[in-house]
Order: sequence, then C-alpha cells, then structure tokens
Amino acid sequence: MGSFLITCTSCGTENRIPEEKEGVPGHCGNCKAELPPLYAHPRVLSEAAFDDFVSSYRGPVLAEFWAPW
Repeated sequence: MGSFLITCTSCGTENRIPEEKEGVPGHCGNCKAELPPLYAHPRVLSEAAFDDFVSSYRGPVLAEFWAPW
C-alpha cells in the first residue's frame, strides 16, 4: 500500500496519509489542525452532488465535464 503527503495549511508540516484513508479528513501530526480529505482518484458526481462537493471542499478542485454528443 502507498501513501500521500499533504501539507498542513496551519503550520506547513508534511503529513503522510495512508492510501486507505483517501477521502477521510485527518489531523496534522504537529499542530493537530484539521487536514482536508485527500482525493487522489477521480470521483464521478451528479449535478447536485457536484454542487454539494465543491461548496464544502476546502481544497482545490479539478473538474472535467463530458457529454455523449
């Protein structure tokens, strides 16, 4: 299993997040500030779910839109 590094926006400490914790918020190991959930894999969202996700997610969001026509 792999892991990801996420930098705490409060103190700048790099925190190692296990791969199985993808999408789960955590806490910085140094200052205990809340870390946003990390998403390393694409998520398929409906229009309503997209609005909810983007409005509540504190990190950057990269969106790709596709239509069959």
